[in-house]
Amino acid sequence: MLKKRTPSISHEDHTDTTPASWRGLLSVALLTGALRHIGGLLAGLAVTWWQHD
Repeated sequence: MLKKRTPSISHEDHTDTTPASWRGLLSVALLTGALRHIGGLLAGLAVTWWQHD
């Protein structure tokens, strides 16, 4: 009986974790994009400030 139950439990776990990992990847991608954008803006401001002096 345990052999029959284990695949169904792991299959349910796989089904449950797939949307969560997809959302996790999406949020990480959005966060990475935002940080890159902010980093680019800060770098631009730093260069402008450095050249202004």
